[in-house]
Formats: sequence, C-alpha cells, structure tokens
Amino acid sequence: MSLAMAVFTACSNGGNTGQSSQSTNESAAPKTTNLSMFTFTEEVQSSLTNSPVWKKLMENANVNINLQVISGTGADEKRSVMIASGEYPDILDRIDEHFVDAGALIPLDDLIDKYGPNIKKAWGDSLNKLRNPKDNKIYFLPSPKNRPEEIVEPGGTLLVQYDVLEKTGYPKLKTLDDVYNMLMQYTAENKEIDGKPFIPWGLWADSWGYNQTVNNPALWVNGFTDDSDAYVDQKTFDVTYFNTTDYFKNYLKFLNKLYKSNLLDKNGFITKYDEFNSQVSSGRVLAMIYNAGLINEDEAALRQAGMPERAYARFPIVAEAGIQDRSQVYSESYDTGMGISVNCKDPVAAIKFMDYLLSDEGNILLNWGIEGVHYDIVDGKRVQKPEVTKKWNSDPAYRWQQGLNSLTWWPQYNGAIKLDDGDYASPFNTNAIYNSYDDETKNVLKQYGVKYWGQLFDTTGTRTPYGFAWTIPIESGSKAELASTKANELRHIVVGDIVMSQDDATFESKWTAFVKKLQSESKIGDWEKAMSEAIQTRLKLWGIQQ
Repeated sequence: MSLAMAVFTACSNGGNTGQSSQSTNESAAPKTTNLSMFTFTEEVQSSLTNSPVWKKLMENANVNINLQVISGTGADEKRSVMIASGEYPDILDRIDEHFVDAGALIPLDDLIDKYGPNIKKAWGDSLNKLRNPKDNKIYFLPSPKNRPEEIVEPGGTLLVQYDVLEKTGYPKLKTLDDVYNMLMQYTAENKEIDGKPFIPWGLWADSWGYNQTVNNPALWVNGFTDDSDAYVDQKTFDVTYFNTTDYFKNYLKFLNKLYKSNLLDKNGFITKYDEFNSQVSSGRVLAMIYNAGLINEDEAALRQAGMPERAYARFPIVAEAGIQDRSQVYSESYDTGMGISVNCKDPVAAIKFMDYLLSDEGNILLNWGIEGVHYDIVDGKRVQKPEVTKKWNSDPAYRWQQGLNSLTWWPQYNGAIKLDDGDYASPFNTNAIYNSYDDETKNVLKQYGVKYWGQLFDTTGTRTPYGFAWTIPIESGSKAELASTKANELRHIVVGDIVMSQDDATFESKWTAFVKKLQSESKIGDWEKAMSEAIQTRLKLWGIQQ
C-alpha cells in the first residue's frame, strides 16, 4: 500500500488577553475542532499542509485537519479495508458510491439546511443533481459546475510540443492524419533529447490512465463528450459498451498506425503514472491526447530545466473531416466529492468547514491565496503578483508549497467562473491568462491567431441531458459491476496487444476475439442493461422530459 501522510496542527484562536477577562474571551473565541480526513488521489504533495494557504484555511475555518493521502493501488486496498472494518476518518474526500453503498457516509441534507448557507447559495437548484437515486439524499459535495465558465484551459485535448510545431511550419491540425504527418516529418530529422529517443506519441494505460490516454481520446476524436465506457444512443438512451464499437476500433487502428511507424512507445500500455510524468517532464513526449490539467507541473519542470520549447500547445482534434469536436462541451454532473463519515466526532464542525470552502472568502483563499502575499487588489479586481505567476510557471513544487489552486476538486469554484463580486474565482481567467504566459507560449498562440488556448475550441455543441454517463453509479456487488470489472481487466490485457499487431489481418482477428470475450466472458451485456436503466432513472430524477 502506497501511503503519503501529511499532518498539520494549527494554532488555536482562543488565546487570553488577561486573567480578568478569561471567561469572556473563552466564550467569544470560536471553537477549533480536530478532524481527520482521507483523500483518495494521486496528486497531493506533503508540503501542502505546511503551506501558508493551508495554515490560513485552518485558522479561518476553525479546524485542525489531519490529512492522509491515499493513492495508486493503495487506494482500492485501503477502501476495501475501511469498508470491511467499518473504521473511517471524520471526512472522506474524492470518494464515490462505494462508500455510500457501504453505509460509510451520513446524509448531508439536514446539516446543509441548518449549517450550510454558502452551500445552498452556491448550489441552488443544482443540489438536486447530487441526490442518490436510491433514497434521494445527498452524501457528498464536489465542486459545483452550475455557473457559466469561459474556457481558458481546455481539458481533454491534443497536446503538441512547441518545438514540433515550429520545426514543421506550424501546421493546421484538424484530423488525426494531420498529426501523423506532422510527427513523421519531425522525427525524420529529430531523433533524441539528452541522449534518449523521443516518444512521438505518449500514453500510459496502467490503471486509470487507460481512460485518460486510450478510451477518452477515442471518444473526443469521434465528436463525443466524455461518457467514458458508455456509448449512449441520444434518442433512445440505450447504452453500448464503448470499447465494442467501431468508433473505438478505428481509434485503435490509428494507434496501430503509429506503432507500425515507430511513433508509439511499445511500453505505453504498462507505463505507470509517475513514469509517464517523468517522460513528459523530461521533454521526451512530443504529442498526445490527454487532460491538459494534468501536465501543469510537468510543464513547470520543463521551464525550470530551461526547455520552455518543450511545453505544449492545445488543439481540438477529430478522427476525420466533418466531425464536430465536442471535447469541451460542458455538462453538469457529479460522481465524487467530500463526505462526512458515520464515525465523525463532530458532523456540525465538518459541514461548517465544507460550507466555508464554498464561501467567497474560502474560494478566493483556495484559488488566489492570501491578499498582499499572492495577489493584490488593483482597480477593484484581484491581480496575481508577477513573482507568483513566474514561480507558478517555472517551479512544479511551488503551488503545493504555497497551497495555491492545489485542491481544485474540493467544494469550490475554480477556473474562469465569476463569483458574486463580479470578479473571477481564480487567476486562470480570460482577462489575466495571456499576461501569465511566457514568450514561447505567446509566440505559438500568435501563429494560430488566438490569445489563449480556449479560443481554438467550440463549446456550443449539443449537451447530453443526463450529464456525463461516467458519473452515474452502478450498484456495488451487482452483476453489472462485476461485468464492468471483468471488462476492465480484459481490456488492460488485450487492447495493447491489438494495437501492436504487425498487420491488418492480425489486427482484425484480435479485435474480433476481444469483442467476443467482452460479450461472453465479461458478460458486458449486464452492464449495458444496468447503465441504460440508470440513465433513465437519472433523467427522471433530474426532471428531464424525454
């Protein structure tokens, strides 16, 4: 089990000014509550809990949080152990329906009603979208997505190094063939970096990286939003397992084409998260389709190492001409968040902490940091200090050391969303982002006629009425969940072998066998049936008229 523990004890606000006023001060001072929290994520660095923002957060929210970070393969193991033993911390973070099904969480409805004014204000009618379909109760809070957001930094997208673009004449990249031709041109003349060969097309398919670099890119290039494992008929809402469709097959053919042209790392299907990050941050990966938000620290490392030309441009990309890119089309749906366990010593203190996160003050602290330290007020607007921007862009450890914009999945607004004061929730907004770019980034943006990456993307495509299918829970221990688990195991074993086929006949044979195994051995039809029913349930729960 891989565990990274970070413990912080903040100073109490309850100090005395004199003996004669001791009782008055004690009654007036806010109570500081000790709370334990487990967060299930790959991302948190231990320096976070010694950061000035974390310390200020503890002080303002009147809590001391003992934070334990659980990541990698240890996450599933720890979850199973906790559920089996019934032993939980006060707060569970970045959790899913497994904990709800296990009875590990308390409903938040009454607590929100009594102690959550900021929660109710921030979520409004969208609170209903957090309700569990079994009992109509709320068990965890994610970050709300119910306000308009200007797309500054796209999510899942084509990423291409600046140097590749420059040396291939800043090509127009619209289709996968365009990308293939660009990589062939570049690698014909450029073979290695620091004595190691380039990885022209990057991927890591170990664990959750399969969805990040194989499954989801296949959705995006075919003009779909992120329904993950589900291909949903938008008229009937019937579900087909996406990895059995021709859409997915054709994307694997593209990867196979890359492989046969020595553009794909043959170890990509067993590469792990940390190894992949190392490849990217060393400048070896030329291009990939990936979540751009996951490479911020890698790009900072590249700049710190004096390789700003190895940072990445962001582009929409489709399989072939005529497909409309919908990769950035917004949908409001939620599958994970922060919840209070049945073992919590003080649920009221816990919900008040979560409520503070959704206050404007809490939101600004988490995203902008501390006024005078990380940002100033200029003409009534928050402006990030230039030295903070420089360090953010050039030092991968900086945001954790300061606590800046480092817990974006906690209940809060972030990105280019405006708060009630009319100013942006974070420094990453359309007004400020251009000034934060280095010269290399500005030059590439100029070549493509935009001032920030989001301007290259269309966000007006049709939204799905059920949100994202991957946020719809399937009952723990059901035949559907078992089928999904078996299918997940199978594709981790087989898909890489299909991609590395030496000829078309072998590819077709392996593909046909894979689909048959999904249907017969994994019994993926059980999952398809359950997901179809679950989408219908969500449509009814959300009041969507069909």
